[in-house]
Amino acid sequence: MLSAGLFALFFATFAALALKRSPMFGLYLYFIAFYVHPPSRWWGELLPDLRWSLFAAALTIVSMVIHRKDLQPPARPWLTTVPGLVLVLFVLWLWIQNAWALDSATHFSASIQFTKYLIAFYLIYRLADTPQKNTDLLLAHVAGTVYLGWLCFTSGRTLGDRLDGVGGPGLDDANALGMVLATGAVAAAAIVLTQTGWRRIACVLGVPLILNGLVLTGSRGAFLGLFAGCVIVYMLRPPRRQLVFMVAALLGVALMVRVVDDKFVDRMFSLRSAVDDTAEMDSSAENRVVLIKAQLEMFGEYPFGSGHRGTVVLSPQYLDEVWLSGRGDQPAARSSHNTFMTVLTEQGIPGILLLIWLVLWYLGSLIQLRFLQKRGGDVALLTPAVACGAGLAVVFIAGNFTDYLLAEVQIWFLAMLANLLGKLRASGIATTPEPASNPVSPHATDRRQVPR
Repeated sequence: MLSAGLFALFFATFAALALKRSPMFGLYLYFIAFYVHPPSRWWGELLPDLRWSLFAAALTIVSMVIHRKDLQPPARPWLTTVPGLVLVLFVLWLWIQNAWALDSATHFSASIQFTKYLIAFYLIYRLADTPQKNTDLLLAHVAGTVYLGWLCFTSGRTLGDRLDGVGGPGLDDANALGMVLATGAVAAAAIVLTQTGWRRIACVLGVPLILNGLVLTGSRGAFLGLFAGCVIVYMLRPPRRQLVFMVAALLGVALMVRVVDDKFVDRMFSLRSAVDDTAEMDSSAENRVVLIKAQLEMFGEYPFGSGHRGTVVLSPQYLDEVWLSGRGDQPAARSSHNTFMTVLTEQGIPGILLLIWLVLWYLGSLIQLRFLQKRGGDVALLTPAVACGAGLAVVFIAGNFTDYLLAEVQIWFLAMLANLLGKLRASGIATTPEPASNPVSPHATDRRQVPR
């Protein structure tokens, strides 16, 4: 009863603030609905049967209309950004594929879901119009992963060696939960490097719960993604934050050593065995290798894609029964475990070309951020951009082990990163909040340009 009452109070408060003060509160409400997701909690039965995330998004749009004069124009229209254009084209292709998708009902549902993601992309891109708003959205994401970490801590491993069923839709399996927790950890690390006061303290206090939850999930892909994200944060850290980074890194390593357990270590070593000795592969790693070979054959048969979850439909035709699995009355089948292969098999040539375009844009964005970091770029803009770049690294790396095509968190990071890069290009090389060692005259004009 208390949990339901607190959620209702928070929801009503943020809804009122969204209408009265700023549509940003509508976005915070959207994040709350995403992470808490009342229908997944036992106390959710005490609340109205409402599409909470959809309601929050609609409320945000209404607030944008009310406060339209207060919104700052973006550096460039969202549709002219690579992520925005790729997402629009991908959504259009999904709707076209409804004509021949093998699992028509599931593909139609995915088309609707990606259309919603397109709206979420626009809302975040349009509303996060200042560096502080981007940072605060990242902080809201960190708060959401801290909440998930708390649920992990109170639940523990209920079945076997993994922690399933903790989050809401899209977060109810161990791998997806671990991936999202890892993105929260790298976002917190970036915030700690440059923020002060309660924001830094909140992240420092929240990271132990996040890392403990990651360990409980036992997700090897999420752990490798976390490592990649930390490398991105290290490479793109503000030059004058070297000491803060080293202290934070040492504390993070010590904390990780403290929270790991035998089950987590066993799963990490099974990953090494899969690389060192094929004969000693654990079943999950071997399944993935066999499935990838089958998916290449599926792609040859369906060059324009078999539709969302087409791998599941086709797997009995391309895999021996030993590699298939089923639950209850469901027929034995196999779903995709690699985002790249998912797109190749299920969205075909158009889908994979769009994904490659997006990945190339992402890699180019990291190069631009590195250039700006070396040239003394504005830390207020660079820090949230680095956090988004690190978060996307987590999703992309972990996506080599699990299908994260429908992971919404990557949509948030893409929207913020595209927004921040536009502002960085528009502003050129800023020299404020961390002045260079040789100050330039205030009357001088800096004609250096950021590479596009």
